[in-house]
Amino acid sequence: MKKIFFLIVGTLLLAQTLDFESPILVDINNTEKNISADMEKKEKNITENIEIFNENFYSQNSKVSFALIVDKQKFFKYLPSIVNSINVYLIQKGVDFNISLYNNDINISAIPQNYIIDIETNKSKILTFGDYNKTFFIPTFNKNDFNQTFENVYFGGLNFKDQINLFNNFINDRLFTISQNNQISKKLLYYETKNPFFVRNFYFPDINYNDLNNSFTILNTDISKSAQVLSTITSKEIEPFLVFSPQLCYSPAIIFLTQKKDREKLIIANSIINPPLEINDYATLLNSDIKYNWLNYATDILVNKIYNMQNAEDMFYMNDFHIYIFENQINYKTKLYKVDTSFKEVK
Repeated sequence: MKKIFFLIVGTLLLAQTLDFESPILVDINNTEKNISADMEKKEKNITENIEIFNENFYSQNSKVSFALIVDKQKFFKYLPSIVNSINVYLIQKGVDFNISLYNNDINISAIPQNYIIDIETNKSKILTFGDYNKTFFIPTFNKNDFNQTFENVYFGGLNFKDQINLFNNFINDRLFTISQNNQISKKLLYYETKNPFFVRNFYFPDINYNDLNNSFTILNTDISKSAQVLSTITSKEIEPFLVFSPQLCYSPAIIFLTQKKDREKLIIANSIINPPLEINDYATLLNSDIKYNWLNYATDILVNKIYNMQNAEDMFYMNDFHIYIFENQINYKTKLYKVDTSFKEVK
């Protein structure tokens, strides 16, 4: 099968290559010069002032090699962001790396790499991974989504159950939820229905806003839909006690899409705590980010795990992200935020 070599950041890749099983290309011509100039400036600063050298991101004679499986139909629009975040991290790490990209219909036995990141939405497929003599890394699911243990599978999905439990600490009266028909909404709704104050769920946009008056509401919707709900609550003069949103609304977009009054009762959960800003800055130049995009963030942490496994580093502490992986799952911490003109932690 024809392979296309794709250079994410031009000459910065040096000996690193990214192999593609399908012809998926990303136009980054407008960002190459900016990154090159920025990197040259950084290298000059390191030469002039050795104290700013960050040992976490530079290694000698280290290599990383793995396969990346993606459903190109479901994730095509997210693929450049995912791939760019991986490449930026590994470039900052200063290692030689090789990544082979495959569509999700690939026969896993035919993949030569023993380390595989799978951006997977099919739980049944993951249940078969124990049959292979390979190690898998799944950023889209949490270990708690399964009723069995895996020795050769590591998970990076957020702990949505933990986020909902933090909301439950505030809820002492009627609870309504607003969802959309997708996998994450269904997962969130499963945890929310266990709250003793749960009344009913509305599927956007079929919402009885009067029910939200003098009650608690959890938004299981994406940012644009959540912004519409918040704006409608304001326009209809509905007075909820509090409105909650899990990780789905942790983005500056929620500030841009709503008015200040719309956000007065809003509390958002976030598990992306202290991401490496240097990596995020370079990723932003390639229209990617790890500060607000939880899938990119989780994937990069799992790449850190692969690096540690292939270079005899710590098996539990992912030093570049200051986070642990215990019992095959990224050990996320969660904080709550109010939203004004920025995110402010709820103490």
